[in-house]
Amino acid sequence: MSLRSRITILTALLILFSTAALGAFVYFTASSIQYQTIDNGLRYAVADARVQAMSDRPRPAPADAFIQMAIGRVNRDGSITVLRQAGYSSDPLPFPTLTAAQIAQAQQSAITVPGSITYRVIARQPDPNRALAVAATPLTDVESNLKQLAISIGLGVALVTAIGAIASWAVVRRFFRPVDAMVESATAIALGDTSRRVPTAQPGTELGELSTALNTMIGELTDSITRVEASEGQLRKFVSNASHEIRTPLTVIRGYVELLQNESPDASDLQARALARIATESHRLEGLVTQLLVLEKMDTLAPQAFQVFDLARIVQDFFADLTALNPNRRIVSDLETSLIRGEPDAWRQLVSNLVQNIARHTPADSPVDIHLHQHDGQTVLQVDDAGPGIPVAQRAAVLQRFTRLDETPSTSSGGFGLGMSIMGAVIGAHGGRLELLDSPLGGLRVQITIPTG
Repeated sequence: MSLRSRITILTALLILFSTAALGAFVYFTASSIQYQTIDNGLRYAVADARVQAMSDRPRPAPADAFIQMAIGRVNRDGSITVLRQAGYSSDPLPFPTLTAAQIAQAQQSAITVPGSITYRVIARQPDPNRALAVAATPLTDVESNLKQLAISIGLGVALVTAIGAIASWAVVRRFFRPVDAMVESATAIALGDTSRRVPTAQPGTELGELSTALNTMIGELTDSITRVEASEGQLRKFVSNASHEIRTPLTVIRGYVELLQNESPDASDLQARALARIATESHRLEGLVTQLLVLEKMDTLAPQAFQVFDLARIVQDFFADLTALNPNRRIVSDLETSLIRGEPDAWRQLVSNLVQNIARHTPADSPVDIHLHQHDGQTVLQVDDAGPGIPVAQRAAVLQRFTRLDETPSTSSGGFGLGMSIMGAVIGAHGGRLELLDSPLGGLRVQITIPTG
């Protein structure tokens, strides 16, 4: 839930509780005043009633007159003689039925007697020489008025809460416009528009201070990114130039080494070992230069140079080489013809690196499963091995350049830490995704997903 929604809901709840409390106070105050007025009228009526005169000389009211209060006399046996009924004379209301306990309670204070018609009742004996009189008034109108008041208060509370919530939403939305602008600018900056800045809010406010701080931070980050990109560009340019420059003398060195090896059959063992060592290391160094040049090519690879080719044929050719290298290795291939658009040489280098990693890091007799399929516009290549795998915590690191899990200076593995990074660069240049997962065979699963089109 957004912050503006929380503020709006909280404001609406505060308005609801406040107006409900005020409405309850108004209701109970009005109810108290109503009953207090009724009780005062009943006390006056019962004190002023001429019970004996009303009994001896009853005076019937006109037929259209409405009598508000009924008067009764309590006899010695506890029965009540009705002297005057409430309501119209032509249609009088029944006098309330009272028990002895209710009569005793009514002498202390006014009571409410429920029934088909609810009455408010008071009983008084003005002096010992006079009879105990009972005054009762129906509460039909009072209850109707209080019910109408409760409904009005409820509707008023709901209306005020709704208006308050709408007004709160409008005000909060207006106050959050600078925040929305900041979010939009921050999103654009995150997508690469580093020249953009967060709109400055009103100075002196919290949002104003936040926008100023964010712009300062973005400026510093932009400068840092610019310096890093410039440094990376210079480094890549240097590596590219160095690779091209090193390649020629390496070719010359290898040519002269091969010439010396061919022209010196009677060389001493020391000379032969030295020449063999120079040939081996120059070959390794040439491999490093080749991989660096491949990375440079991937960094500048343009989709306009792509062409359509069958990835299945490349995979089949290179894994056939693995079969030739390890005849005892069980390789299960499930390859579907997969036409993709890309750079064939780059994919040959990728599959070659994949095969070299399996040959270098897994036992010679361990199984390998290869699956290549196309579905839902995606081409998926899965290669499972039964080797030692790569720890989950190190899988992201191996995709970085010059990363080797074995940090020892030994070069027996023959790797430079560029194999996985070349694979990642090739896949990235083709808009794909490289995942290193756990293999059902117990080792590593390399899963490559690229768009088919």
